[in-house]
Amino acid sequence: RARLGRSLIPAAIAFLNNSDEENKMAAGKASEAEEDFPTLTAQERDTLAGIDSSLFGFQKLHEDGARNKALLIKAVRCYDSLILKAEGKVEPELFCQLGHFNLLLEDYPKGSTNHLFTHNAAFLYGLGMVYFHYNAFQWAIKAFQEVLYIDPGFSRAKEIHLRLGLMCKVNTDYESSLKHFQLALIDSNPCTLSKAESKYRAAKEAYEALLQTEDLPARVKATTLQQLGWMHHTVEQLGDRATRDSFAIQCLQKSLESDPKSGQSWYFLGRCYSSIGKVQDAFVSYRQSIDKSEASADTWCSIGVLYQQQNQPMDALQAYICAVQLDHSHAAAWMDLGTLYESCNQPHDAIKCYINATRSKGCTNIAALTHRIKCLQEENEKKALKEPSDAEPASADSVARKRRGPLKYIKFGTNIDVSDEKK
Repeated sequence: RARLGRSLIPAAIAFLNNSDEENKMAAGKASEAEEDFPTLTAQERDTLAGIDSSLFGFQKLHEDGARNKALLIKAVRCYDSLILKAEGKVEPELFCQLGHFNLLLEDYPKGSTNHLFTHNAAFLYGLGMVYFHYNAFQWAIKAFQEVLYIDPGFSRAKEIHLRLGLMCKVNTDYESSLKHFQLALIDSNPCTLSKAESKYRAAKEAYEALLQTEDLPARVKATTLQQLGWMHHTVEQLGDRATRDSFAIQCLQKSLESDPKSGQSWYFLGRCYSSIGKVQDAFVSYRQSIDKSEASADTWCSIGVLYQQQNQPMDALQAYICAVQLDHSHAAAWMDLGTLYESCNQPHDAIKCYINATRSKGCTNIAALTHRIKCLQEENEKKALKEPSDAEPASADSVARKRRGPLKYIKFGTNIDVSDEKK
C-alpha cells in the first residue's frame, strides 16, 4: 500500500509541473507587511477541522454554502501566508488540509500540489478527484483504488465506484467497469452524479478516447465527431448552452473536414447555427445537407421553421409541404404546419394538421394537441353561431377562400406535388 501511495507522488509532480510558475509568484509575496497576514478565529479553525475532500460536490447542497466558500478562501490565504513565512517548514498535515480546501474551491492545480504530503483516505480521494478532472485516468484509478483499500467503508465510496466504472469503460475494461457500476448501484448514499450525467459523461469520454486513436479511418473520425457535436448540442447536463453550442459547432465542422459529403452533419450544423441565431449560416448548411444526401423530412421541416421565424409564411409552407410529402408521419412538421395555419387565421386547416400529428407514432404531446384541437373546434362553432342568418348567400368558392386565408389549400392524405417548391 505504501509503495502505491509513494508512486502517486512523482506522477503528480510530473503531471502538475506547470504550476511551478504559480508557486514562484506566490513566493514573491512573502515580503508582504505583517498587517496583511490573515488570521483565523477559534470558531473558524473548529469549522475547518471537519472539512476535507469528501465534501467535494456536496458543498452547494448546504444553505450556508456561500459562507463556507468565504471561509475556505480566507483559510487558503492564511495557510499560504503561514507556509511562505515558514519557508515551507510546516507539518505535512497542513499541506494536506490546504489541498482539501483548494479542491473544494475547484482550484485543481493547487489542490494537487498541496495533496502531495500525506496518505490518508481523504487525501487520496481528493488527489483522485483532481486526476479525474484532468482525465489522467491511470493515476486517478490508482488513487481511488488505494482509498478503497485503506478504508473499505469510505463515506464517498459510491462516488469512487461511479468514476472507476466510467474510467474502466473508457479503457475498455468492461468487466471491471460493470463491477464498479453494480457496486455504485447498490450503494444508497447520495451522489453528485445522476444516472443521466453518468451515461452522457461516459459517452463523451468514450468518443474523446476514440478520437485519440492513431490512424483512425476518416469515416470513423467523422462519425465520432458528428455524434460528439450533436450530443453537446442536445444534452443539458454537459454544461451551459452557449459553451455547448460553440463546442458542438467546432466538432461538426471538424467532422465535415473528414467527410464533407455527410448530409447528416450538415443538417446538425444547421440546427446549431439556427439555435444561436445565425440564420444565413443555417440556411447554407441545410442547403448543403439537401445537396449532399437524399431529401430529408427533418431538414425541410427545419427550413420551414427558419422561414416562419423570418416571417416568410409562403416559403415556410412550401418547406413544410416538402417535409410531410417525404414523411407523412412526421409529427413535428405537421405541428409546425398547424401553427403556421393558425398564425394565418386558418383554423380549419390547422385542425387537420394537428390531427395528422396525433396520428404519428413520433408524437410526444398528444394530450396538448388534442386539447388544442378541441379549443379550435369550439371557437369555430362559436363563430358559426355569430354569423347573421339573413346575410346574402355567398358562393362556395368565396366561403372557402374566407376560411382558408392567404395560404394554399392542401389535400390532406394525398400525395402533394412539390416539385416547384423545391426549386
